[in-house]
Amino acid sequence: MSNRFDNRSVDTFKKHIKFSTKLESYFFNKWLEICDNLNHVTVSNPRNNGVDNSGKFIAKGKTSGADYMVDFEYLDSRVQNMPIEIKWVPTYGKLTLKEGDLKAYIRENAAILFIYNAEQNDIDLRIPKDYNLKKHIQLIESIQNNLRWGIMEPSKVKDFYAFAQKNNMIEKIHYMGGKPGIVLKQSEFSNWFVEEEWTS
Repeated sequence: MSNRFDNRSVDTFKKHIKFSTKLESYFFNKWLEICDNLNHVTVSNPRNNGVDNSGKFIAKGKTSGADYMVDFEYLDSRVQNMPIEIKWVPTYGKLTLKEGDLKAYIRENAAILFIYNAEQNDIDLRIPKDYNLKKHIQLIESIQNNLRWGIMEPSKVKDFYAFAQKNNMIEKIHYMGGKPGIVLKQSEFSNWFVEEEWTS
């Protein structure tokens, strides 16, 4: 089995990618709505970043890199044509990034939008086995007051990777097919991005 599939069958991988892509599209559009109601952030000209984000399986070619592109004004930042990757973090307490993905984001000078559950509870927000997107979004929205978002801007992505290398944080991640990655504890999120309320 290809290492690309993270120990999943091709059929399961296809379902996973389609579901994840549509869920990321939901989060991206919801984030745009949230930002419209905030005075300290302006997101304009949102568009796909070189792919159609339909969730269709791509047998060969570029599959890494940021999903979207925006013009971005946030606090003291002003960035035109900023690639942005959407990272939904369904489990409380940590986030995990593959080293290969980080390298791809750095190459294209991309930011990462993290959306995560900031409160511990018994609700399982991981991808459901039935891949019922509508039902899963309803589940997420039932705890939307617990959700947060944060932008790791392009310069911070580079700093984060350099910090991880220097401090030997890169390890094989068993739940990502044994690929090298970095686990960041939730208590350290604020070291790398401003934590914002999901609802506004």
